[in-house]
Amino acid sequence: MKKNKNFLLKQSTPIKKIQDIEGNKEEHFIYVKGKKFTPPRFLGNLLRIAFFGFIIIVIINTVNVYYLGKKLEKDISAEAYQGYSFLIDGGKNATKVEFEDALNSFQNALKNFSEAESELWFISTDKSIYAKNNNLAHAVNSLLLSGKHFATAREYFLSAMEEFNKIPLYFVSKNKKTDNKITNISLTDSLKIGLENINLAGSEIALAAEKINSIEESSLPPEVENRVIFAKKKITEINNVLQTTKKHFPAFLKLLGDNKPHRYLILLQNNNEIRPAGGFIGSYAIMDINRGYIDKLETHDVYDIDGSFKGLIEPPEDLKDVIPNWRFRDSNYSADFPTSASKAKWFLEKEGGPAVDTVIAINQGLLTDMLEITGPVQVGNFGKLNSTNYNLLLSYVIEGKIWGAEDPKHILKIFIPAFKEAILKEEHIGKVGSKMYKAIQQKHIMFYSSDTEIQGLFDALGVSGRVSETAEDEDYFSIINFSIGGTKSDQFIEENILHDTFIDKNGNLTNELTIKRTHNWDDKIYFQWKKILQQYGLNEMPDQLIDILGRGRNEVYMKVYVPAGSILMESNGSRIQTK
Repeated sequence: MKKNKNFLLKQSTPIKKIQDIEGNKEEHFIYVKGKKFTPPRFLGNLLRIAFFGFIIIVIINTVNVYYLGKKLEKDISAEAYQGYSFLIDGGKNATKVEFEDALNSFQNALKNFSEAESELWFISTDKSIYAKNNNLAHAVNSLLLSGKHFATAREYFLSAMEEFNKIPLYFVSKNKKTDNKITNISLTDSLKIGLENINLAGSEIALAAEKINSIEESSLPPEVENRVIFAKKKITEINNVLQTTKKHFPAFLKLLGDNKPHRYLILLQNNNEIRPAGGFIGSYAIMDINRGYIDKLETHDVYDIDGSFKGLIEPPEDLKDVIPNWRFRDSNYSADFPTSASKAKWFLEKEGGPAVDTVIAINQGLLTDMLEITGPVQVGNFGKLNSTNYNLLLSYVIEGKIWGAEDPKHILKIFIPAFKEAILKEEHIGKVGSKMYKAIQQKHIMFYSSDTEIQGLFDALGVSGRVSETAEDEDYFSIINFSIGGTKSDQFIEENILHDTFIDKNGNLTNELTIKRTHNWDDKIYFQWKKILQQYGLNEMPDQLIDILGRGRNEVYMKVYVPAGSILMESNGSRIQTK
């Protein structure tokens, strides 16, 4: 201390270089300006000790925060963001019903956040002016706090998934055979417990979103900035999904027959004979669900109910030329599934069938995926059906009336119970869930309900098969086929679509559309069929039956949806109408 000076001279120190908190220039001296005064000796000693102690703390803390803050560039990538990656993977797996993978992802996320928090403890405990004003330090702290909320949400997710994991097990056990230990367990009760925990998880994720959304991405290193932006987006998406789940919770319970049994009409559609909503309705099933279990499942031939109804039902205007008297089997006439499904429900009741709550359409093509899971299924004394031969064998037996003209689809009454027993096994649960998820995405399964609350759920999940309404500045183009030839030849049709747009100097658009359909059936297929059928003692192959199974002429009624206001300028087709 030099009493004739009003500044402190920095003495020698092992620290050779110090940067200020802005990191822009080097500083060799620290100045403390103030009025000259002469303190008491004892006070001077205390002040000297306190002052130099303060200087040392500031230096150490500043250097510590700064250099550890620089280290944070890698830590965010390696620890905190990796934690978010695991969490996002967990959320994706959960939506795909891959709960085991989801659990692993959430556990890895918790581990990464814990490691990040342990290594970066100084950020959350530092109360200095540096930490308060430094965007990087704030970003780190927010990331860690956000991660902790996510880790808490994970615990609720685990509890929820424990309940959800019970549901397939209980369902399989109850519907495969009668088991007194399983009978009294309500699947809807397990669902309620699980969804309560999902709601708690949602609250934690909302807090996590609040923390991470407070981060200024520009304060982060470039390679980290984009990742945090991505994490913000994904957290928002997960939060929205959870809020939607909470909103539609009552609809889930209705579908599972929580308060009263829920009745389904299941349209079994053969997409080898194409229709706007999937395929021709050759059969249908009535299913009752009570507390999450199947109480009843009956299959019916659509021609039985159609044949017993003698009334005249006028078809829609665009089908009058091809369907003189409308029936249930042709009810899926619209590409907008809610329109087709509501009409199918109406036809069922009109022709003397039961009232139903929900309609599900399932294309026959899904059976291929399911039989790949089960392997060959024994059908009485007939033999085994597998993923490669079921289509030919079922079609041959039904169309050829091999088991009698009075009940041509009797084979289905034997096959469906056998298939149900084969598919409802614990080891198949995960694979079935994954295949169903894929089928829903491809619209091989679609859902409709006259209950507005349930239909809102279907729309929110994107499983309603609804034709999208275009925005004001959008165009819409879609080709919809309606098979009218009565053959199963669409499985051999290759359809190629070429669409060109020409714009003139005035901005006018002219679209040229070419649709080419090629029938690829040939004699090689015939010999393959003959070989398979002979293995089952089916040696006769009448020409008429071969034509029905796929060789015959492929006739379709085609709709081409184009933007409103379009004008048909030219066409090489002779039977084209515009509307």
